[in-house]
Amino acid sequence: MKSVFLGFGITVCSILSIVIVMTLCGTSIRQNELNDAVDSALMDTVENQFEDTAYSVNSNEEFATDFMDALLVQINSDSTVMVKILDVDYQKGLLSVEVTETYQHPIGTEGQVSIKRTVIMEQYTVPVS
Repeated sequence: MKSVFLGFGITVCSILSIVIVMTLCGTSIRQNELNDAVDSALMDTVENQFEDTAYSVNSNEEFATDFMDALLVQINSDSTVMVKILDVDYQKGLLSVEVTETYQHPIGTEGQVSIKRTVIMEQYTVPVS
């Protein structure tokens, strides 16, 4: 009988340990995913603004929408994403955002990670001699 209780106790402790590790690692993984997604989406949005393409952005709203489209393509997790545009100027290639991702931990509690990033496009021309 003692061995049954001991086995049950070890099983419960093992399950709790796995859930704790999954929760702690999950937060780190979510933060890394969000960092990479925002960085990539910002760079893609600003670079596309200054490339010679058939599509052009003609307002700050379109510029911000392009960023959100690029961001949502990058995020693969089951979560809610909130984007706050802090500053935008499509003509100068300036975009500053705060992105917050809300998700569920394996134990059912809500987790949240966020990031603030700003990008400014630098353009230069090579002098022709």
